[in-house]
Amino acid sequence: MKVIQLDQIKEHGLSRQYQLAPHDFPDASVWEESGDFKLQEPISIEVTLNRIGGLIEVQGRVATRIESSCGRCLKKFVFELDEPFVLTFTNEPLTVHDDGVDAEEGVELSAEELGLIPFVGESIDLTEAIGEQFFLALPVRPLCSEECQGLCPYCGIDLNEKKCHCAPPDFSNRFSALKNIKIN
Repeated sequence: MKVIQLDQIKEHGLSRQYQLAPHDFPDASVWEESGDFKLQEPISIEVTLNRIGGLIEVQGRVATRIESSCGRCLKKFVFELDEPFVLTFTNEPLTVHDDGVDAEEGVELSAEELGLIPFVGESIDLTEAIGEQFFLALPVRPLCSEECQGLCPYCGIDLNEKKCHCAPPDFSNRFSALKNIKIN
């Protein structure tokens, strides 16, 4: 992906736009080969970087169109992915004082523990962090629509197209299955 040089981030910030293919992300080949998701167009990435003291804040958005299978009815469908994100990078070691610790002794917390992304040097590589944001934006169980009724668990008919005649289970007496158990 792109590496941003810190000296490019001026007082008013720095904005960039990228069009990326799945192979631009480190673990995307496994993801696309699984068949769970298929990109219909390149991934659009918009980022704005700002300096806030010793931190670099990255506000951005990932957007694309993806084909997937519905988690209820299993039909293929295409959905829009358009998710904002905010990342904060730091190259400074951080010490935070805990109330239970003597003020002269600091409790050392790592940048990761504070939700910050550490970097070294005068540049930031956005590849891994933005790739992670893209994968986090993907739905765990994509649905073709919120109203999707899915498949009948007994006969497998698509309940969006037809009504099945399977009797729903009777849960009125939950202990009826235990009535024939004999304990010695």
